Parts: sequence; structure tokens; C-alpha cells
Amino acid sequence: MTVGKRDTTSSKSTRYAWGYFIFASMIGFQYVFAQSISADDNQPIWKLAPEVIRDKVNSGVRAGASLKPAAWPNGAKAAVSISFDLDTEALWLGFYKQSSASYISRGVYGPRVGMPRILKLLDKHDVPATFFTPVMSMVLHPETLQHILARPRHELAFHSYVHESVVEFKGNEERETYQKALTKFTELTGKRPVGFRSGAWDLTEQTLDIVKELGFLYDSSLMADDDPYMIMSAGVASGIVELPIEWMLTDTPFFQGQWVNRLSPVKPTAEVFSIWAEEFDAAYRDGGMFILVLHPQVIGRRARIAMLDRLITHMKAKSGGVWFATHEQIARHVLEGSNE
Repeated sequence: MTVGKRDTTSSKSTRYAWGYFIFASMIGFQYVFAQSISADDNQPIWKLAPEVIRDKVNSGVRAGASLKPAAWPNGAKAAVSISFDLDTEALWLGFYKQSSASYISRGVYGPRVGMPRILKLLDKHDVPATFFTPVMSMVLHPETLQHILARPRHELAFHSYVHESVVEFKGNEERETYQKALTKFTELTGKRPVGFRSGAWDLTEQTLDIVKELGFLYDSSLMADDDPYMIMSAGVASGIVELPIEWMLTDTPFFQGQWVNRLSPVKPTAEVFSIWAEEFDAAYRDGGMFILVLHPQVIGRRARIAMLDRLITHMKAKSGGVWFATHEQIARHVLEGSNE
């Protein structure tokens, strides 16, 4: 390598690999979407008339009215909600169907190492968080559950039974599984959750009806906006608030290098800090909402926790003020504003 000239080979290969990962993910989601639209007609989507595709799309789950409020509490310029999907071993057992010692140990890292660091950091900054927790994570790690419950400013929200994939449900299995999980969740925490996030970050055709039947206030699995909105179903407002998420604002695409069936490049923490800080700054300028989705077994590494510390410090330094809130607090605030 020539002295004084930066070697770009590694960074280029990282960008290419990252681009391929995103491209492959998008192709997969598009395939599932196209299959769901054309299933009733038993023919490929490209053979359907435009009106048929339009009506099928509009009859499903859609984004309704924006619920972005005119103002945030205490005169804050923006709202920030940090969430953690406390997946533990459940992710590997339920979603990826892996039970080897290696995969299980990766799940254990979250509650064993990541969570103590996360709770210490949140205590340091005195900010709340929402922990979306599979019921089996609570069963497998009751001590972690108690540490969260001992800090009333945090919220515990629903995140499946054992991180199962919704696309595998048949018949009434989805409703039965969520009812079973909700009963156990309430038993273990002493409180019925109001927030729902699908283990697969996706919904079936019946998920929204189930979520509504079970009395949830909000969902946080969809991606149609930067700010809160009302979810529509078959053209009718569902009454469920959506607090949208985004793949760029979660840790796994940047830091989860080894998956079950693929490798993806690991990004430097400085680069991820830059992406997240820029996204927050834009939300702040817009007077909007910034939601971050993190996973203790991923973000809980030493250097990554230090990066999260810097990010929270950056947010708190804004002169116009930031409202750090749980997902529940944001959902109730925007819903009350829409009813005024």
C-alpha cells in the first residue's frame, strides 16, 4: 500500500456486501408480498389487472392518518423512544430453529452480559426504555425480568411466545399462541401489556384483528412513516396506533455478523453512530419521533454500549429539549392529541 494513500479495498467490499444483504432482504420481502397478493387468483402477480392488485393492496393493512402531534410534552422539540427486543435463546429456538450450544450461548449473552450494561447505562442517563420481551425470555431469565420490573420508568411490551415466525402459523394457531403468551406474560409481570411487536416484524392477514381483540393500544412492527400513524384495515381505522420502525435504526444489520445461513459485514461503531446521530438530528429538526430498536445480545458488547452512551449524550445536548419516553407514553400522547 502506498504511504499516504487510503486503502479502500476493505471499505468497498464492505459496502458491496452490505448492499447485497439489503438487496437480498428486499427481494425476499417482495416475494412474500407478491405471493400473498396472487394467492387467491392462483397465478403470478404480473398477470393480474392493475385494479385487482390495487384492490388487494388496499384491502389489507395500510397506513392511515398521521398522528404526529402539534407539540411534544414539556415543550420538547422531538420525542425519543429506545426499545430493546430481549430475544435471548428464544430467537434462535423459535425463529431460526437452532438449539446447538453455540447458538444458545449467543442468546444467553443478552441477559447475562448485555442487560446489566444496558440497565446501568439507562440508570446513568435516567431515561426510560421499552423492552419487547418474548414470554420464554421471561421464563428462562426471571432475574432479568425482576431487574426491569424494579425500574418502574421502563415498559415491558409483548414480543411473541418464543420468537416464532408468524408466517408459519396455520388456522387459529396465531390467536391461540398469542392468547397463551399473553396469559403467561400477565402472570409473570403483574400487568397486561399494551404494546405489540411481532417476532418477525411482520403481520399476517389476521394479526391486526387479533391484536385489536386482545386489547393492545399500539403496534411497532411496520414501516410506513417516520412518525406515529393510525393503522387502517380494509379501509377502516383500526384504532391501533403504529409506532414505526426501520431496519436502518436497529443494530442487527450493522453488528450481527454471523447468521444461521449467511455472513454479513460488521460495521465500525463510529460509522453506526454517525448514521443514527444524523437520523436523530433530522427528526429533531422536523419536530418528529425517533425510535431505536436494539437487541441486548448485539448492542450489549463493550464498544457498542459505549457508542450508545455517546448517542444518548448527543441527544440530551440539544438545546430545544428532547422528550425521552416509552412507546406506551408516546402512543397515549399522540392518541389523546388526535381526539382533541
